[in-house]
Amino acid sequence: MTNNTDHQIKVNRAVKMSAIGSHPRSASAMLGAIPDDVIAALPARLIAQMIDANWQLAQASKALAVRDAIAEGMIWDAAQASHRDIAA
Repeated sequence: MTNNTDHQIKVNRAVKMSAIGSHPRSASAMLGAIPDDVIAALPARLIAQMIDANWQLAQASKALAVRDAIAEGMIWDAAQASHRDIAA
């Protein structure tokens, strides 16, 4: 999203209505995936639903990536703060 200043009141309302609105950076990232034309066309309630749907999609995608990494023999080494390949 490049410019939502024309719709800032609607966007602010949508963020407050969204389930992730209390997490400003996450809400902003999910809002950023919504095209300006869509924001212009939708009411705040539907924008809030899109923000939350984007969040759910991101969470599902991360979970799939973790499962795939584990299936490929990777683990998270918290002490080193990095992935380790245990298949080697």
